[in-house]
Amino acid sequence: MSNLELDPKKRFLTPATKVREFELKDDHGNRFSTNDFLRDGPLIITFYRGAWCSCCQADLRDLAQAAPMLKRHGISIIAVFNELSPTSCARIVHDYGTEFPILNDTTGETAEAFGVRRSLAEMAKVEDEFGPEALALKEGQPWIMPMQARFVVDQDRSILSSDVLFNYGERSDVELVFAVLKRGP
Repeated sequence: MSNLELDPKKRFLTPATKVREFELKDDHGNRFSTNDFLRDGPLIITFYRGAWCSCCQADLRDLAQAAPMLKRHGISIIAVFNELSPTSCARIVHDYGTEFPILNDTTGETAEAFGVRRSLAEMAKVEDEFGPEALALKEGQPWIMPMQARFVVDQDRSILSSDVLFNYGERSDVELVFAVLKRGP
C-alpha cells in the first residue's frame, strides 16, 4: 500500500462557486469555450487521469450510456484529459462510443482553475515515493495530471455539484448527476 497521501485541504471548486471562462481544444484543434458548453443548459465536465486509467475507462462507458438521456434534457457533457494524443482520442471515441467532446487541457490550466491539478508539493511526494523514474517517464517534463473529478455546472456558471476523487481506485457515479439535476440549484 502506498504511503502517498494527498492534501485533504485541496482547494477544488465546490457548489455555488462560479466557474471562470475557459477554452479547450479537441484532437482536431477545434476550440470550445465555456459559453459554447452552457448555451443550451447545464454542463457536466469530467476530468480524467488518463486513457490508461481503468476507473476512467469505466466512467467513460457509463457516461457514454447516459449521454443520450442527458442530451434530451439539454445537458452538455465534456471529457477533459491532459496531453491526450489524437490516436488515444480516436480510440476512446471508438471503444466507448462517446458522442460528447473529448478535450485536451494540454497546459493543465483548466484543471488548475477547478482545483484538481496536482500541486508541486504533491508531485514531489510522488517523486519521493516512486523515485526519479517518474520524471523520466515524462522526459523531464512536469507532471500535471489531474485527479478524476466531475462537476455539474449550471448555465449561470455556478457549480451545482463537485465530486473529486483522491483515491485511484474510486470513480464518480453517473447516477449522482441525475440526483443533482433533479434537485436543481
